[in-house]
Amino acid sequence: MQDRTKFLGGTDAAAVLGLSRFRTPLEVWAIKTGTVKEEDISNKLSVKLGKKLEDTVAELFEEETGKKTHKVSESQIHPEYPFLGAQIDRKVEGEDAVLEVKTASAWKAKEWVGEEIPIEYIIQVMHQLAVTGRKLGYIAVLIGNQDFKWKKIVRDEKMIKEMVKKEVDFWNNFVLTKTMPMIVKAQDDDILYKLYPDSNQKEVELGDDANKVLESLEGLRADRASVEDAIAQQENELKLMLKENEIGITDKYRFSWKTQQRQSVDLEKLKGAGLYEQFAKITQTRVFRYGKKKEE
Repeated sequence: MQDRTKFLGGTDAAAVLGLSRFRTPLEVWAIKTGTVKEEDISNKLSVKLGKKLEDTVAELFEEETGKKTHKVSESQIHPEYPFLGAQIDRKVEGEDAVLEVKTASAWKAKEWVGEEIPIEYIIQVMHQLAVTGRKLGYIAVLIGNQDFKWKKIVRDEKMIKEMVKKEVDFWNNFVLTKTMPMIVKAQDDDILYKLYPDSNQKEVELGDDANKVLESLEGLRADRASVEDAIAQQENELKLMLKENEIGITDKYRFSWKTQQRQSVDLEKLKGAGLYEQFAKITQTRVFRYGKKKEE
C-alpha cells in the first residue's frame, strides 16, 4: 500500500476542508502524523470491484465521447508544495485534461442527477488540477451497473487558490508540528477511541468551555427525548388505527404492524450450567456519560 503519510492526496482534500461526509480533519491528521495507522481496505470487495471496473468505465467514457485516454501510473506532485500529491486515473489525449473514474451503488444515483456531482469528487478533481496544472477534469461514473454518466469539471482558479492555501496551512500548522486540530465532527467517535483507547481513572478539572458544551448537550438530549416521545405517540396512533390488521394503505403511504418472533439466549440458565464463561466474548470500548455534580 502506498505510504499516504507523506502527502495530502485528492481523497484527503475534502476532509481537510471540512467538506467530506466520509473523513474528518482529525482522521486525516491522525493518519498523516502516524498517530493512527490507516486501515488497509485494498482487500474489500467493493474496492476490488472498483479497480477491476476502472478500465470498463474508462472505455465507456471513450465510447460516449469519442475521446482517447491512457493510464497514469506515477504519482503527480505539486511543483511548489511537494506534500501535495495526486494519483490520477487517466489523462485525456489531445486535451489539457484528466479523467477520474468512479463506481457507485444504485443507492447513490440521486447524487448524480442532472449536473450534480458529490462535493467530495469535485474537490478531488480540483485538487488534481491544482497539482498537475491542467485546465479541465472529466469524471465518469458507473452507477449500480445500470447507468453510466460523465461530467466536466472546469478549473476554478479562485477555488484552487483557497483550497491549496488551506491544505498548506493544515500540513504546516498541524501535520508537521503534530498539533492536533481541536475541531471534531460526529464521525470522529471511532478515531477518538483509536487515539485514546485506555482511560487512566484520573479526574481532571475543566473550565467554562466544557460547561458550555455540556449545557448545549443537555439541551439537545432534552429536545431528542421530546421528539422521540412525539414519534412514539404518532406510531401508537397508527397502531390503534390498524387494530388487529397488519398493513395500512393510504393514497400516499403504506405502513405495517406485524407480529414477529425473536429468539434469544437465557443468560442466567447459561451461567447456571457453567457455560457462559466458555463462550463469552470480551470487547473493550470507552463509554461517555455525564450528569450534574452533587451539591457539597
